[in-house]
Order: sequence, then C-alpha cells, then structure tokens
Amino acid sequence: MGWLQVLEKETNKKDKPEQAKSILVIDDEPDVTGTIRQYLNHYGYLVYEANSATEGLELYRQKKPHILITDLKMPVLSGLDILKAVREKDEDTEVIVLTAFGDTHFIIEALRNRASDFILKPVDLEMLKLTVEKSIRRIELKEQVKNYTQELEKVLNDVRKTKEYLQNILESSPQAIVTYDLEGKIIQWNSAAEKITGYSASDVKGKPLKEVLVLVDVLINPARDRNISIIEDVVGQILTKNGDLRYINRNAKILLDEQQRAIGVIENFYDVTDQVKSDQLLEKRYLQLQTINEIGKKIASCNDLAEISQFVSEKIVRTFFESSQLTIFFHEPQKDKLVLKAMSGYNIAKVQERFPVGSALDPEKGVIGRVFQTGQALIAEDVTKSPYFSEGISDETRSEFAFPIRFKDRVFGVLNIENIENISLDEADHFMLEAIAEYLGIAKDRIDLTDRIKEQNIQLEHQANELRKALTKVEKQKKIIEDQNKKLITDLQKASEFQKSLLPETLPAFEDVRFAALYVPSSQLGGDFYDVITIDDRYAAMVIADASGHGVAAAMLSAMFKMTLHKYSSEILNPAVVLEKMNRDFCGVLQSGEFFSAFLVVLDRQEMLLRFANAGHPRPLLYDFKTRQIQELDTNGFLLGILDMGINFEQKEIKINDHSRLFLYTDGLNEAMNDKEEQYGVDRLKDLMIENAEQSADEFVKQTRESLHRYTGSDEFEDDVTILVLDKIGANHHA
Repeated sequence: MGWLQVLEKETNKKDKPEQAKSILVIDDEPDVTGTIRQYLNHYGYLVYEANSATEGLELYRQKKPHILITDLKMPVLSGLDILKAVREKDEDTEVIVLTAFGDTHFIIEALRNRASDFILKPVDLEMLKLTVEKSIRRIELKEQVKNYTQELEKVLNDVRKTKEYLQNILESSPQAIVTYDLEGKIIQWNSAAEKITGYSASDVKGKPLKEVLVLVDVLINPARDRNISIIEDVVGQILTKNGDLRYINRNAKILLDEQQRAIGVIENFYDVTDQVKSDQLLEKRYLQLQTINEIGKKIASCNDLAEISQFVSEKIVRTFFESSQLTIFFHEPQKDKLVLKAMSGYNIAKVQERFPVGSALDPEKGVIGRVFQTGQALIAEDVTKSPYFSEGISDETRSEFAFPIRFKDRVFGVLNIENIENISLDEADHFMLEAIAEYLGIAKDRIDLTDRIKEQNIQLEHQANELRKALTKVEKQKKIIEDQNKKLITDLQKASEFQKSLLPETLPAFEDVRFAALYVPSSQLGGDFYDVITIDDRYAAMVIADASGHGVAAAMLSAMFKMTLHKYSSEILNPAVVLEKMNRDFCGVLQSGEFFSAFLVVLDRQEMLLRFANAGHPRPLLYDFKTRQIQELDTNGFLLGILDMGINFEQKEIKINDHSRLFLYTDGLNEAMNDKEEQYGVDRLKDLMIENAEQSADEFVKQTRESLHRYTGSDEFEDDVTILVLDKIGANHHA
C-alpha cells in the first residue's frame, strides 16, 4: 500500500458548460447603475441593478450574485453597511466598492472589512472591466478547487482501487500532485506539476523536493513531525526551471501502509501567483490610502509649511520609494524661483551637500519647471527619452516623476521623485502622489490665508485701539440708553400684563356646550381680543377681534374694544346692531390707520341656531360631526373705525346640528409663514378639523398649536395667534 491509496481522493474535473457570471450593482444614481449594466451586458455578464441599499440587500439575498458592486456613500444604509452584512455570512462573494476621490477613510474602512477591490468615481469603464475580470479569475479558481474536491470525494464510493485508474487520475488532475518518500525524494510527479514548475517527471524523480523547488522544503517530515498527519493551505514561493519566481498553495498528507506506518507523503499544489500579486497590490493600495490619510491629518493639524513638507517627503520615501530622491519645491513670487522646502531619500547626506534645503531652481527649466508652468504631471520612466530632462538633484537619475502642487486654479510648486532605477508607476501610485500633491496645495493655500489673516489682525488691532477711544465716549451715551431701555421694558411688561387682564381667566361651561381658547402673543405687544359671555341659560355670546398695528397702541385699542363692547352688552342678542354702534363710536375717536376686525356670534341653545355678524374678520369654520362637512360663516360688513356713513352690517342665522364645532381665529393663524414664505392657509385648518373631529375642544386647540409649530418651525410669530372654539355636544355624545 502507498501513494495510490491516497489518490483515491483525486479525480478528473468534469467539463461544464460556461455560464454567465452574475453581478449585482447598487448605487442611488440610476444613471450609474444603468451605464454599468449596459457595459457589462455587452461582455456577456448577467447584471442586476438596485438604486437603494435596502433594495440591493434584498436582491442580493434573492439572486446570490457572484460579484457585488456597491457605492460606499448612500442614504439610509451605506455601502459599508452592505459590505458588513454580506461578510457576516458570506466570504466567497466578490465585493467591489465605488467611491469618489478624497473619501480615503471610507476606502480604508471597506478594505478592513474584506472588500475585494475598489474603483474611483467617475467610473472608468475599462478599469471596471479589468477589475471584474480579476474577480472572475478568483471565483473560477475557488470553483475549480471546490468542484475538484467534490469529485474526489465522490470517487471514493464509485471507482475501483486500481493502479491504472488512479494513475489516470493523477495525470489528469488540474492540481499538481507529487509523492515523496521518507527522505523527501520524489516518487511521482504529474503533468500539472510539470506545467507549473517546468520540470518533467524524468527531471525530478529520485531527487529531493528541496533541490527541485529550491525555495521550499517538504511540508511534512514523518520522522520529525510525528504528531502531524496533514497540513493544508501553505503558500510558498518556488523557482521554476526557467528561473521565474512563482507562488503555490500546498497541501500534504502522510501516506500509511496496512500497519499504519508512514511510508511517504503525498502533496498537491496549485499556482496562486496571480492571487498573491493581487493581494499584494491590494495591500499596497491599503498602505497608500493609509499614507494619504496620515498626511491629511498632519496637514490639518499643522501650520508650518516646512514641517509639513518634511513629514510628507519622509513618509513617501520610507513607505514606497526607498531607492529615490523626493524633493518638494514651492514658488516664491518675490524671487520668481522654485525653492526647495524638503528632501528625503537615497544617499541623502551626499545630495544635500551640493543642494541643501533652501536652494532655488529656475521655474522654466527641466522636468520640474515644465510641471510648474503647465500645471500637469510629467512621468518620465526613462529620462533619456524625455525632452524636458536635465540633470537635477541626483546625478544617478534613471526615471523621474513630477506632480504639480496645486489647489483650485493656483499652482504653488512641484512634488518631484528622481529614481536611481528605471521604475514605472501604476494607477494606484499615480492616484496617491496626485492626492498628496493636492493636499500640499491645500496646506499652502490655508497657510497663506492664515498669514494674511495675521496681517489683517495687526491692522484690525490698530483700528481697534482707535475704536476703544471712541467707545469710551459712546459708553456714556450707552448708559443713558440702557436706563431708558430698562424703563421701556418695564412699561412693556406692564402693558402686556394689562392686555392679558382684558381676556377671560376662565371660560364658562354648559352641560351641552364646551369652550376652549388659545392666545399666543407675537414678539411685540399685539391687539387680539376674545371673550365668551354667558347671557342666561339659553344664550351665550362669543366675540373675537383684532386691532390694527402692534405694541402698546394695539394693546390700548384692545382695551377700548372691550369697554365699548361692554357698553352695548344689553343689545348683544343682535350682533349686527352691536357692531354698527361700536363702529359709530370708533369712527369718532380712532386715529387714521387705527381699526378693528371683529366677529360676534350668539348661540341659542334652545333653538339650536347661531346668530352672527362679521366686521371684516377671517370667516369662522362650522363643522357638522354628522355630515362631516365644513361651512364658512360670513356676512356683509366692513372693518370697524374706518367709515361711518353708508356702512351696514348684515346679520345671519344658521341652524346647527346637535353635535357641531365652531372654530374662530385671528389672521395670525392662517397667515403664518413657513421658511418658504408660504402661508399656513384655511385649507390646512379645515383638514385639521376633520383629522381631529374625535378630539375634545381643548385637545383640538392643542393639536392646532402643534401643527402651526411644525409648519413654521417656531413658537414665535409675526402676529398674535388667537383661537376660540365652541363644541355643541348632543345628548347622545360624550363631552
């Protein structure tokens, strides 16, 4: 018994028809999802799209896509929330995140939560295609291993254990299979192993595994690893026959004979070079984003341009460009020179001897001058082929990369990298350096602004001294004004207390009638007035009025209205007569511009009717609980106190249902404005009456106040708000 017994776990991968890979795209912008769907459909992918995070998560659960592409910044749930929800139960789905330039902290957080890759917005469709293809390759590799493992397990119950059959399995396996004896010498070596390493079976048989793979040794040594029978998923680096470095994923198990004695080891491995390089690239991207983030924090917390520049140069060189010279130049307009602010890199001491910090360059020469003049990055991977190259900081330069330090439309300087080797920048390198150069531009702009503010502060301090002298004179006048203001406030408080004293402290109540009221004065003294007058067991009168203007004058007018109404209280059963006589009195005493609007109504509890007259006041609303209809009450009439001759006041009567609600209010309610300069309006009052029909009169008044607060966003109003409500409650209704 030997390695053939273990090969019973191996079998051929069955050919399956190629199926379209499914992709779910989530973005709150329909144009983005639509464009991505059309583009990927063109290449044969099955694409689903969702325009919200909640819709996307539900579609993900239903469709189980191979790849999920999601925007990071969305309302309600973010792309990061989606990523975390997916990764709680699913490690296999490839998750690619979309994000805008500058959102580096979101990208870092996404990578920490095991995002597969990221793409910057606006989306480069060719880059999108390449990123999706890379994810597909990872998916196919996982599927290949999974399918092959399932077939191997199945074959245990279906096939004969013959050397010829198992030999076929070994040779047809998509994974490299090798067996070696207790000394590590190779016994079997299949074609997949030859394809990965370049060595044929005849090249390796009888040789130690360490001698063939060079950089790795046997996974299991039975003599040494007595308590280990199997080792899985070990990634190592090998040297192929052609001298190429490759990465392989290795799995090994000890081979036993009938007496359970170790006779050798079987190992399978497969090439994961692309995956490792992809992971390395992803790690590099993460490190680049982390570097950008750290530099951003330094720039935000420091106002010293030299300190910022040196930090940036050291950080970039130490992390990414150890064999390079990194220099940062800023333009000084007074000298019209590009002045060296910071330098880091290879052989720094030698370079600084001939070009120390503070040295200046001509802003029109070389790669650095070209970038400063044009404001565009210049990438010279081979400086001998660049028409702009001239010997710069280092005398060993092979490639040079320069990025403009700019913010908005201003170019402040240049970030330059000179390399002693011919190297190239990938897209992520370019993105990092471009972002850091822009951060430096933001720092320069902010520091310049700070310097200008300091200069202005010096000038302002001088002006402030002059002002202090003038204020000394003003202080004397201020004391006089403050004394007068205190007296005025005291007078206004007394006037406010006087105005409130005009209003009823409590409202009367009958067995079948309830009253409720609300008075909210404006920021100034106002002229609203209301009262409920019990005439006898049969009659009750309600009056609401609004005097013109604001302040003490309006409050005094309210007092005049109350006294004049009391004068004609004996005739109150005839509202039109009372208003006509009050108008005559007011016309004789009011000044130009002073007037009242008023509404007077009498409730006849016996006849179930309302008798009323209106003097230019907003029309009250009558709600019938039985029919759920609202009627506006109005009569012909004019404002009180403006004209005497030719003014008549019409009086009307209306029968009411035994369950009705009368709603009186001043124009401070319906004319209240929101932040869009839109009035609250009568229609909202009607809707409010219907919505709160089942509420008591007091609760209805409360709901009206809260509705007005929500609409205006304030508890203070430009005009007084007064509400007076009457509820007629029949015998079959509860109060």
